[in-house]
Amino acid sequence: MGHFYRLLTAAALLAAGCATQQTGASAVLPAIAISAPASGNWIAAYTLPAPATELVFDRSPDASRTVDWKAPEGFEIIRTDAGERVRRRDGAAFSEVALSIPPVYRDLPKDYGPFSPFGDGGILTYTGRFFACGGPCVDYGWRMKLSAPGRSILMDGKVLSGAAEWLDGDSGRNIYIGETRTVETADFIAVIDNALPGAIRSQLAEQLPVYLHHFAERMGALPARPMLFASYDLAHRDGFGRQGGTLPGQVFVHFYGSAWPEQMAKPGFAEDLGWHFAHEAAHLYQRQTYAEDQTGAWIHEGGAEAFAALALRSTGQAEAANAIVAAAAGKCTAQLAGRSVHAALEAGVFDVAYTCGLRANLALDAELRRVAPKSDGLYSAWTAYRKRVEGRAATEEDFMATVASIGGEATTALLRAMVASSTPDFSF
Repeated sequence: MGHFYRLLTAAALLAAGCATQQTGASAVLPAIAISAPASGNWIAAYTLPAPATELVFDRSPDASRTVDWKAPEGFEIIRTDAGERVRRRDGAAFSEVALSIPPVYRDLPKDYGPFSPFGDGGILTYTGRFFACGGPCVDYGWRMKLSAPGRSILMDGKVLSGAAEWLDGDSGRNIYIGETRTVETADFIAVIDNALPGAIRSQLAEQLPVYLHHFAERMGALPARPMLFASYDLAHRDGFGRQGGTLPGQVFVHFYGSAWPEQMAKPGFAEDLGWHFAHEAAHLYQRQTYAEDQTGAWIHEGGAEAFAALALRSTGQAEAANAIVAAAAGKCTAQLAGRSVHAALEAGVFDVAYTCGLRANLALDAELRRVAPKSDGLYSAWTAYRKRVEGRAATEEDFMATVASIGGEATTALLRAMVASSTPDFSF
């Protein structure tokens, strides 16, 4: 696995099958109690309000639970065409089951790892990995408890001592357990692994507020200070990579594998990391707005890439931004391989959403500034796009209609051709 690979953000993960949160009572939603000891396996205990013949996990991107997680005697964790589930071996109904879970990182396809260990002893856990129902999940709103005796818990910006209770749903959240001191400014709250090299820690603490301020000025302030989590696990022995993403109000990155010290010393790494965090910060200001159809991923992922380029250019890093944009152009051509952006995305070549999406969105930004000089280019388009689809699912057509409202039908027609042609011209 390459160390600069891309992963779907929470917005795209929602498109892959997570429904909108509902907090009403449901006969199939269990209470979930998680025990997180300082060492050894975690325990997730599920208590259903009524007996069921199976516990169905809401998110099953692969079959790794059948390998990592352990069910008690008389139970089994199996993989079916509809995802992973827990059943009694005798097929009888049950109302309680406790599963043993090793707190280790897993590289999951199109989903976030359940745990991101920190080199300084802390750990980040993603709650969506625990979501399950007594049958296929229809309602969302799990009553959850977390017990971590003797350790601090950081959740939703608040530090708790040893225990937490909350109602969870939607795409879940990240919760930190450990003693790493937070870095707090007026713009954000950060938990940066003390095991990270000092230069990287300083870069994160210095650059992120600059990007957040840049986007807030152009797309409106967030309702609460966002949180940054940066973890560094050199002890990870199953592969090497970097996973990053966003959840509502959260930006996170996990470096795993022993090769990172060498990679971090290479020329250009600081610029790549700056771009990465500008991209993820941009997702916060897109506020979970995305086209539901997979072929529309070029809008939100390519948009975040374009926002990263614009942010770096406006903060004195134009040379680094231009080098990344130039490299993306070559990658885009190779990834398309004679197909349209739509066709490549339909075929599962998701990196096209980033590389070709960057080209399309930067071209759109320049064109909007030319034909509508009173606009703020792509920023104006995204602000209007979010308002257009507020409270409902978005489509690519919504984005096209928004572009037309600012730049006219001719601009929209050229943009449509750009992503639908097998020989795209990424210019206007």
